[in-house]
Amino acid sequence: MMNYLTPFERTGYDLLRSMHDWEDTFFGKKSDSITACKTDIRDTGDSYVLEAELPGFQKEEIQIDVQGDVLTISAKHQEKSEEEKSKEGTYLRRERSYCAYQQKLDISGVDTAQMHAAYENGILTLTMPKKQPTAPVSHQIPVQ
Repeated sequence: MMNYLTPFERTGYDLLRSMHDWEDTFFGKKSDSITACKTDIRDTGDSYVLEAELPGFQKEEIQIDVQGDVLTISAKHQEKSEEEKSKEGTYLRRERSYCAYQQKLDISGVDTAQMHAAYENGILTLTMPKKQPTAPVSHQIPVQ
């Protein structure tokens, strides 16, 4: 009559582990997911300066794409081949096998032809000059 009050640990059911398993199933495991990188953007008057934290990445693993008015910054660690792993030894524990970041930004006010990027000490710095306002063109139309 009282067996419905049995504590969780006696039934072998772990509520906290069950919630973590559900979260991993629903959202994907954290190690396999793509997350946004931590980004700061400053307005320096004539340009914007974006600084994104991408710790542990090599310059070759970072990709910056502009498509229309959308800037996409992505970085991805690739899994090493079996041949490379065997040269380095056997892992006893491996938590850094795959990691990816992605950030999309609206750059409609940026002169994309003048953008330049640098990567140093885990920080990607992207300088994005602002578009210069165009003066309205004035001309006369002859009457015929």
